[in-house]
Parts: sequence; C-alpha cells; structure tokens
Amino acid sequence: MARRSDEPNPEEGKVLSPEELDIADDEHVTEIDEGRYVVSSDVRTDDSYGNHVSSDSASESPPSPAPNPEPSTPEFSDANVHEWLAEQMADSNARYGFDVTAKFDGDVDQQQLASNDIVTVFESFMLWYGRQMDGSTPVEEVLGILLSESNVPVRYPPAVIKQLVRSTQLTPDDSIADLLEAVEAADGAEL
Repeated sequence: MARRSDEPNPEEGKVLSPEELDIADDEHVTEIDEGRYVVSSDVRTDDSYGNHVSSDSASESPPSPAPNPEPSTPEFSDANVHEWLAEQMADSNARYGFDVTAKFDGDVDQQQLASNDIVTVFESFMLWYGRQMDGSTPVEEVLGILLSESNVPVRYPPAVIKQLVRSTQLTPDDSIADLLEAVEAADGAEL
C-alpha cells in the first residue's frame, strides 16, 4: 500500500517541539560550554542472562584522557623579547631593517621596516621619528632642528651644496653673504 504524501514517514521520526528540545534540565545531559552539551544515553537493557546492564558510555569505555592543559604563557623578559625580535629580523629576506619601540611624551609607538634599500630604511625611520616629535612642525624642520642641535657633525656631499645654491637662483658672481641671505629669506634650505 502506498503512503500518502501528507502522512509522516515512520522512519524519519516525529518532529520535536522547542520544549521537547530543551535538554538543559535532563539528567543525562551535561553542559560543557555555552550551547555545547554531552548527552549520555544511560539506557538500561537486559543481557543474555536477564541482568540489567547500563549502556552509559562513561562506564563502558575507558576514562577519556584529561583535556590538554592550556599552554602556559611564556615568561617575557627583556632578553627573550629582544632575542625574538632579532630572530624575526634575521629571518627576513631584506638586507636592512629596524624594529623600534619608543616613548614620546608618555605615548608609546612602534615602528618596523625591512627593505633591501638602505636609504628607504633610514628615511622611513627618520620620518617616523620626526613625526613623533611635534605634530604641528613640519617633519623636515623637526629633523633639521634635531640634527643641528645634536653633537653629531654632519658632512654633506658637494652635490648637496650645489643643489642648495641652484635652489636659490644665485649665480657664481653672488657672494656667500647673498647665499646666506637667500637661505634666510626662504626660512631655511632643503638639503
């Protein structure tokens, strides 16, 4: 006899209501995490001798191993942090790089860069450092002040001095005094 399409299929079982699905208060259910449960069947059946046998999987199977303990948080020290950073930089494919953590007026900032271009690395570091000093002063001015106030003498290649002179529109007939006056009028010079 053919089953009508509106009849429930006995092999599929009945549809459960939300109340029937509420398993939180069931003695065979243990909540292990929010929304995660372990359900024990704990069905009692008769063995071939008529004795009641529990099919509770916890009693039949060997005890499950304890869950893996949380990995311990490594103890960080200056030495192992610096060692880790050094390893990261060494593992980089770049020829040059830096990794800096610096404090500026109470604010801490970090910067890292690796590149095969040494000028790019230096320039990036200087620009980053200059930006940390003062947000209202242009970076090139900050860097100029830092270099002029430091005890580190800077040697400029002759090509840079020539570029400076050309930027003032002066000629070979003009004097050094004219050069200084032009630089002051421009409120500094870019080298």
